[in-house]
Amino acid sequence: MAFDPAERALAYLECVRRLDTAAMLGFYAPDARVWLPGQGWMQPAALAALLDGARSLLADGIRFTHEDVFAAGNRAVVLTACDSPLVKGGSYINQFCFVITFDDAGQITELREYTDSAPAVAAFHS
Repeated sequence: MAFDPAERALAYLECVRRLDTAAMLGFYAPDARVWLPGQGWMQPAALAALLDGARSLLADGIRFTHEDVFAAGNRAVVLTACDSPLVKGGSYINQFCFVITFDDAGQITELREYTDSAPAVAAFHS
């Protein structure tokens, strides 16, 4: 393997932090899939659409604070939190566990996001 899964996962999450969905989509393999709580499996483009929709509500992207990163084989696990100011006041506060699986070329084949969906609903759907 010519890449470090932990470093690659953090680079991907930096694109998410900036809400740079075009760059984010460049990390995915053609047949990749994403799992979100309450949403189930989706294509990466559907995740990009969700983030594009949140862009106008967030004052400065998603402010992640990474707590730990683990890598084993072609998989990385990132424990992180966010405290992201909202345009209309308040903040989107949540914790996440991202489990990201890569192919041998370093492209994401599967991303699973484990989080409490209630803070996202409160921040983005109220």
